[in-house]
Amino acid sequence: MKTSTEFLKNLLLFAWVVVISSCNKDEASAEPAQTDGIYGKWEVVSGEILINDAKYIYINTDNTFMVQSEDNRGFRDDHKTNMTVTDIQITISAYGTSIYNYTLEGNELTLIPPYDSPPLLLRRIANDNEADNWIERLSIVDQGNVPWGRDMDITFDGEFLLGYHGEDGNILQINPNDFSIAGTIPSTTRLNAVEIEKSDSTYRQLFLGGSGSGTFDSFLYSSNSLYYTSIPVGAYIRGIASIEPGQLWLNSHNEEKLYKYKSNGALSPGEILETIDLGFQPNGMDYRNGYLYMVKDDKIFKCTTSSGLRAVETYALDYHEIDGITFDGTNFWLNAESYEEEGHKLIKVDLGA
Repeated sequence: MKTSTEFLKNLLLFAWVVVISSCNKDEASAEPAQTDGIYGKWEVVSGEILINDAKYIYINTDNTFMVQSEDNRGFRDDHKTNMTVTDIQITISAYGTSIYNYTLEGNELTLIPPYDSPPLLLRRIANDNEADNWIERLSIVDQGNVPWGRDMDITFDGEFLLGYHGEDGNILQINPNDFSIAGTIPSTTRLNAVEIEKSDSTYRQLFLGGSGSGTFDSFLYSSNSLYYTSIPVGAYIRGIASIEPGQLWLNSHNEEKLYKYKSNGALSPGEILETIDLGFQPNGMDYRNGYLYMVKDDKIFKCTTSSGLRAVETYALDYHEIDGITFDGTNFWLNAESYEEEGHKLIKVDLGA
């Protein structure tokens, strides 16, 4: 009887161990172990993720996932979001939740999208800790509320900041020191862009654009009298940038194009010297010291134009939609709306330029 009792005890102990082991395996399968193998900086060999023209990806140990992009003209963007990583999947929290299966072989990482799209092929490169230097983040120097409350480009006349107030149809002259309205200029056209000609002449021009016809009007600033109406370019001009007397950069929000325009005055309104396909919808522009500054979303692009259009610097005003830009001789001013509160503001920033 003693032998039978010992046998029964051993049998029950063995069964208990098997049950516990099985439970532990189930728990392990429900919570796959994390891996350090995929963390670091990766170069995109092929494929797209989150934003167009993806170039580098950072998979960070703080559970963030960053994509950096750059197109063939140097226009940069980035997107950072949260993620979780297991030994077979990355779950990315951007525009909803997306689960990517992955395979890792040496320094080659393949991300397999959860939808019908080609896999993303990545190659590991040295982590240079330069993620924060891809785009220069701007700080606000000064800001103030403005009454026009809409998306439009702005300009500076040497004393006042100018923008269009749609409710009463006037162009407002804003004192940049206290953001008070210093004066108004009547306008008969709904506008998206205003620009002062770069000229020392007493007859310098005020350019007004934004209509669906794709034309802009030139007024003599001193008298507010119509000087000429341009030939058509693309519809809905969102940015006008004076280069020098008689030459302008214009853009079309609808056509996603940039135009170099030559004006010959009232007798011959002008001609288009160059047309550039942008591939995105531009907003305001300004031209200073040989560079064209363009804005899109929360980004400002500093561009050269002498040998084709190329962005040499990219700046970002995080959590803002930037619609207009101008230079006061020392700093740049933006017409922008915060994602966190309603209403446009004039925001002074230092681009170091």
